[in-house]
Amino acid sequence: MKKVLIVLAFLIVKTVPAQELVKSGRNDSGNGIYILPTQLFFSEIILTYEQFIKERISISYSLGYKIPTGEGNTLEPFGSGLFADYELSFMFNEFSNAVYVSLSPSYYFGSHCKYFVQCEFFTRFYWFDDKRLSFDNVENYWFNSIRSERVNVTGIKALAGLNSKFSISKTMFFTIRFYGGIGVRYKNYYYENIDNIVMDPKLGEIIYPYEEERGHVFLPSFHFGLKIGIAKKVCINHE
Repeated sequence: MKKVLIVLAFLIVKTVPAQELVKSGRNDSGNGIYILPTQLFFSEIILTYEQFIKERISISYSLGYKIPTGEGNTLEPFGSGLFADYELSFMFNEFSNAVYVSLSPSYYFGSHCKYFVQCEFFTRFYWFDDKRLSFDNVENYWFNSIRSERVNVTGIKALAGLNSKFSISKTMFFTIRFYGGIGVRYKNYYYENIDNIVMDPKLGEIIYPYEEERGHVFLPSFHFGLKIGIAKKVCINHE
């Protein structure tokens, strides 16, 4: 892990355009590399590279991967009632893989660029193949089958946050960013069930040899979290 951090710091120093630090002016964050520790709760690792194109404007590029960690053959619903809806629980599915990509322009304002607003365009693709799983939220959806899934989620987020930075050397900042906001997502899904076992109150156990499910849904979303990372210091001169 120590070697990885050293390599990341080296890359930042080498990839930032030459902007020398001088005694006059104010030191602010330049290009940097960040991680989202809040996503580790879902076994997802997301790395972000931020590149400033103007003094207060940057573009961030993010790439992530969700690691499947599920054991056994039971998928528990997240929450109850409306929150147990299967289409709301993809991120909580411990059996799925996922790849995440996003592009995010940001604008910083306030003293020392303390605050920021950001618009994030993202896509996340979930999948798993041929897993014997059972799911039952009792109210409106269940399965017990050899199951495969393909789910594509595309959306946009409007975020705002607090940008805190701490000097760790003459040329580097350690940065913590708290953020929150709202968004909208479009989900397009495909499920395949083989040997789906259904318990009918009158007929008992019924096995459906093969089923396919397709659909799509638009959903609002709410976001909060934090980013931590390291960034190059640059000198900003103001008259």
